[in-house]
Amino acid sequence: MDNLNISVFGDRLRARRRQLHLSQQALAKQLHVAQGWISELENGRQTRLEADTVYRFSRALACSADYLLGLTDAPQPTAHKRPRPRTAAPVG
Repeated sequence: MDNLNISVFGDRLRARRRQLHLSQQALAKQLHVAQGWISELENGRQTRLEADTVYRFSRALACSADYLLGLTDAPQPTAHKRPRPRTAAPVG
């Protein structure tokens, strides 16, 4: 099993925050956390990351947790197409 690459999370966190034109201070205020903690996450100095943390950042930054964790390159999850309803009678 691969370990979480904390630098990918930090890079994605910084990139998404900047895409939304948010300062570290503004994001910290929105999440009720210290700005220094966000800086440590973005710079890979925080080595522990909890699921709740990833969830909170994904909600605040309007992106998927998979994006922040480096599991996908698309900030937003792709919409899955629903299968078309069957129109013909089953064979057999």
